[in-house]
Amino acid sequence: MTPSRGEGRSAGLAALALALLGFSWGFVIIKLIALPAPAIAFWRLLIGAGALTVAALAMRMRWPGHWRMVVGAGAAFGAHQIAIVLATKGTTIAVVTLIAALQPLVVALVSRRVVGERVPAALRWCAVLALAGVWIVVQASLSAPGRTLAGDLWSVASLLGYTACFLFSKRARDQGAPTLTLTAGTLWIALIVVSPGLLLGGAAVPRESADLTLIALIALGPGNGHLLVNWAHPRVSAALSSLVLAALPLLASVWARLVFGEPFTWRHAAGMLLVLAAIEIGRRVESLRVREPAAL
Repeated sequence: MTPSRGEGRSAGLAALALALLGFSWGFVIIKLIALPAPAIAFWRLLIGAGALTVAALAMRMRWPGHWRMVVGAGAAFGAHQIAIVLATKGTTIAVVTLIAALQPLVVALVSRRVVGERVPAALRWCAVLALAGVWIVVQASLSAPGRTLAGDLWSVASLLGYTACFLFSKRARDQGAPTLTLTAGTLWIALIVVSPGLLLGGAAVPRESADLTLIALIALGPGNGHLLVNWAHPRVSAALSSLVLAALPLLASVWARLVFGEPFTWRHAAGMLLVLAAIEIGRRVESLRVREPAAL
């Protein structure tokens, strides 16, 4: 039975927080892999889809009864996978994740039409506050070496692809698709989308064991953040979910500083505080709206 919006919200928010942690490390791992973008996307999806399918068969989970939304989610996710790898390799992690943080604003604009959710005005303002925070973060990183216009544009393409996947998945969950098989189906469809990219040239097979290990790590670790997000969909509104995920640039910037020496200054810390404030205010607005307190 699908839980009510109030039921299990704390668990849903905890799942989103865990997904956020995984996603933030995913950008670092991608930057460490010495393979072309289509190859990284292909092997990450193949490993992830295979692992989830084995788990679904072992648990005898039913597959979605309606596939239109699953196909839409998979096609969008495949495009997102190619774009996010190209973006991460073509610009700084702070810039990639800043553009990704625009998702709450996009979701706030379209969620009523797409998933039938009314977004309170207060949550829209929280999204603006979060965006201000991540803008401060990116301003501190604009002059960093390795940033290119092409990488920035791929970041925008990644944002659009993931937002479409997010909303298609939300609709699929509302139609009763189980979390595990929905995610597995999404990854298989995405794999079909990215496979032609292997023909574009470059190494298609990991030649170094380190690359294969890193791809497996991202597929089974950060990659499973999408499983957690799909599980949280019935428990947390699309607007609040995307607002929580807006903290991604802040965590990713910390890891990028530790691993690659990318900038992290007091402005990054100030931006982090603004985003955390926006998330907490959004959580309280959502709790009041359903008349049930929740804790992150």
